[in-house]
Amino acid sequence: MIKTGNILIFIGVSMWGVYAVGKYLLGWDITDRQVLPYHLMMIIPGMLLRHYSGMLAKFFGRSGRDGNGDGNGAT
Repeated sequence: MIKTGNILIFIGVSMWGVYAVGKYLLGWDITDRQVLPYHLMMIIPGMLLRHYSGMLAKFFGRSGRDGNGDGNGAT
């Protein structure tokens, strides 16, 4: 779940790159308010998946971050 969270965060941050290219290089009439919902739509679930992956793994019966099932990341 951490990997999925990282991917969502990467896509969410990349939205600002799309905004910059569209606005400044391609001359699109786009505002930051049009990009912000898509950015947050990826960032918020990504952060939740990264932060609560251990708890979600316990709830769904899978091992946590370190594979020991406790989800604390200690080896």
